[in-house]
Amino acid sequence: MNILITAATEVEINEIKEKTKLLQSHNIKFCITGIGCTSTAYTLAKELQSAEFDLILNVGIAGSFGKQTPAGTVVVVENEVFGNLGITYSHKFSTLFDENLVHKNEYPFTNGKLHCKYLNSFDLRNFKPVCGLTVDATSGEQSQIEKRRTMFNADIETMEGAAFFYVCLSENVPFLEIRAISNRIEPRDKSKWNVPLALNNLAQAIFDFLNNLQLQQIQND
Repeated sequence: MNILITAATEVEINEIKEKTKLLQSHNIKFCITGIGCTSTAYTLAKELQSAEFDLILNVGIAGSFGKQTPAGTVVVVENEVFGNLGITYSHKFSTLFDENLVHKNEYPFTNGKLHCKYLNSFDLRNFKPVCGLTVDATSGEQSQIEKRRTMFNADIETMEGAAFFYVCLSENVPFLEIRAISNRIEPRDKSKWNVPLALNNLAQAIFDFLNNLQLQQIQND
């Protein structure tokens, strides 16, 4: 399979590069998109102009809104939303869909969300399914955290997921977003984060997933 693995930063992908050197049946390319929606959308769209891929993975770390998804948990994202794309009023935040600026079912959106339609195409039993929230500035103030979690019913927060979904759905390319939890979303305190655990678990999970795909491919051949 021709597989593209994307991540916002080099550190999120280094361990995966080392582990996947053993996978001979896959043609794997790595792409650092940069942090945030703008650089992710631009870099990924440009990458898709130059090559065709059977599967695109977006990987990296993420924050969790709930205690039920502790640090080190590896998750697969079922749907994404743009968390701060809209209108801010003095008393509330209103999405583009709330304002009728974009129809909630205008492709690639479904009921105001971006859904991964390829979840049933792969064996994902080792990944916890979650709902993603994508923001330009991460949540770090308690009232903001509660408002975002409640409004979007989100499990995790990233800065790239929705842009990744948007491009892949628009280009009709099979994709998955797989993340590992590094921290609880709370007033920012990096002393409570466990990035090494998240990156280690992520690398092992990606290797296992791709290795299983490789074995299936060999069996089918």
